[in-house]
Amino acid sequence: MKITINRVALTRALKLAASTAEPKSPQPMLACVHLRAAGSAVHLTATDLTVSTTTKLGAAVAEGGGVVVDARAILDRVGSLAGDDVTIARDGSSIDVGSGRARFKVPCLPDRDFPKVIEAPGGWSAHDAASIVGAFSAALPAVCTDTTRFHLGGVFVDGAHFVATDGHRLIAHRIADSLGGKRIVPTKGVVQVIKVIGGAESCDLAWSDGAVFIRAGDVTIAVKLIDAQFPPWEHAVPTKGRIVAVDRGELVGVIDRARKVAGDSDAVVLSFSSARAEIGVSARHADRGEYDDAIAMAGAWTGADLEMNFNARYVADVLATSGSDRCELMMPDDGPNAQLMPFVVVLGQTRGTIMPMRPK
Repeated sequence: MKITINRVALTRALKLAASTAEPKSPQPMLACVHLRAAGSAVHLTATDLTVSTTTKLGAAVAEGGGVVVDARAILDRVGSLAGDDVTIARDGSSIDVGSGRARFKVPCLPDRDFPKVIEAPGGWSAHDAASIVGAFSAALPAVCTDTTRFHLGGVFVDGAHFVATDGHRLIAHRIADSLGGKRIVPTKGVVQVIKVIGGAESCDLAWSDGAVFIRAGDVTIAVKLIDAQFPPWEHAVPTKGRIVAVDRGELVGVIDRARKVAGDSDAVVLSFSSARAEIGVSARHADRGEYDDAIAMAGAWTGADLEMNFNARYVADVLATSGSDRCELMMPDDGPNAQLMPFVVVLGQTRGTIMPMRPK
């Protein structure tokens, strides 16, 4: 194999490949990128057996063929070069990587043992890339990181809803067009999809029984789905309650200041009372001191006073999903256990359901 290729385009493709490859795997091939040259193009493929990415780049192919090389090693070498174009040529058990007078020799492997990447079944449909990126990004913070609860280890695509939960909070984001079906996309796949289509205007999407395929421009990503049953998330989302509206920017500010005292483990308290047209915000910590503040609310508070203890990071994650000016808080209806019932932060097409913390 011998090719000449644009250095900037190659570096971009290698960065994606390196983030897909699995350097700690006992299988050496999974830490590598597969370069395959034919015609006037080069395909760069990397996989960890769950997520696979393939980038097609135009190149001057003097000699076709394939080779497998450590993804981070070749990225490091190519990234250090200064010329406009890079020449890659196989020389026995290594490849020569050069630009101008600079030359690197990098060990390589034959490509016959590189894992076969699953292929899309066809049936591609076009979608707005920003919409899908926004939906995945909104739900991602709520994905469960407990590996024993693997059925919660991704974003659940339920028609037009993108949902994730870790048992303490649930974030659901709705897009305009339904993607059909019910499927769980694992966390790494979500991260790579966001990376691949983040700057694109549109993308194409296809599903098989066990995978999702997304392509944008010269990149195609294949992600094996989590084979498990996602819990009935609709049952966990309150559909009624006492609703008050607040300015999102003000709420972001008080939550951020309260977290400086409470951190991400102790409770922040929202206080509601019919005697005032504002929401009290407070935090207490034995070592970090105290914080008290208030923000204006639109709408009158009805029923008994309420103090809601919660993890401020969960609310901050929802508020970060949109730059909308208006935010609604759907607090539990009046009742003896209202302090222990979930409440909802509504921001645009995102609904964050937050389980409260028990008062100390």
